[in-house]
Amino acid sequence: MSSVLLDPRVIDASTLIPKATSAIYLQPAVEGQGSTGGTANVAVPTLITRLDQAATAFGSDSKLYKVIKALLDRGSGPIIAVASVLGATLPTLVQRQAAWEKLESDENIRIRLTDSEVQSDLLALAVSCANADMLYNKQICFVGMPSGTTKASLISAGTALTASGEIPASRTCLVSPGVYDQSGVLQGGSFAAACVAAEVSKNADPGNDLDLWNIPLLTAIELDGFGLPIFRRKVAAGIPVDDYEDLLQGGVSPLQPSRVAGGVATTHLRTAYTTNSAWDGIYTRIIVDQIFIDVKAYIYDGNFFRAGNTDATRASMKSGVEALLTERRGWISPVVTPEGALGYNVTATPSPDMRQVIVSYEGVVVRGISTVKVAGHLTIPV
Repeated sequence: MSSVLLDPRVIDASTLIPKATSAIYLQPAVEGQGSTGGTANVAVPTLITRLDQAATAFGSDSKLYKVIKALLDRGSGPIIAVASVLGATLPTLVQRQAAWEKLESDENIRIRLTDSEVQSDLLALAVSCANADMLYNKQICFVGMPSGTTKASLISAGTALTASGEIPASRTCLVSPGVYDQSGVLQGGSFAAACVAAEVSKNADPGNDLDLWNIPLLTAIELDGFGLPIFRRKVAAGIPVDDYEDLLQGGVSPLQPSRVAGGVATTHLRTAYTTNSAWDGIYTRIIVDQIFIDVKAYIYDGNFFRAGNTDATRASMKSGVEALLTERRGWISPVVTPEGALGYNVTATPSPDMRQVIVSYEGVVVRGISTVKVAGHLTIPV
């Protein structure tokens, strides 16, 4: 058709271009041990979208493949995966750290996983997530201990994570206990952590903290010698014991049997940090991180770095951030402003040399409901 038409018309010249998309909202990355037959290069991250790719790269009999499968089976993908070693010898911490270093610098990665269930490795992974924060890359890790780990040992691991510092511990979710997969095979804490991480990666609303969330394709949490859940609410010698509450207070995020028999659900997902209650929900960390990431994206996308440091530019920046925060009222509540209204006290202030703009805002992170007390007042005719 001629490019010069005299008849005034609007012509449809649209085209449909297939583009790979993902249902995930927080990008997961996995590190672990590949088998000898794997074709991947050690310490080189690989994008995995299908199980056959993982089998070729890392071997279908590897621990790394098992964690990747746990994610993909639950609809969490694509996955960034990296082998710290290929072969029968377990990776050393130094080898794992060499692989983690590549993931720390990727700003797209939000969730970190490892196939290791060694406590010292898990502590080091928490520090790796803290290292990523040095670059303002916001990452959290989901980790687990081996099946058979006692409540006391899990709480001890939570205590050790807290001792590593607020930033590493507040970026770590320690999941327990082991779980039985869809085939009825008992899997360790790293597998359970991957199953939980898959659900978190797919959750588009940080206002939903996934309490009492059913984890698909699992048949039970780890059982004791009597065939009962290894952790449960029970009465021991006439005294009520709540294993889940004990673990949660100790910085652990326990799984429990689902309300419908034959499944697994979360109790509450928290960080490992227990010095105070600031980070007693993993979604508190996710919300704080996401607000920063959204504000950062707005500033980049608004091309403010190409604009002059003028009153008009700063006013535009301020109004945009205010609107962004208002859209997220379900995550972060407004505060009372000096004018007496509710808002976020957004300011955009220039530095004395006019080379910088300081954007500040205030708000209150919305907490999820932990307990509901039912206070019935009933009467009966007499």
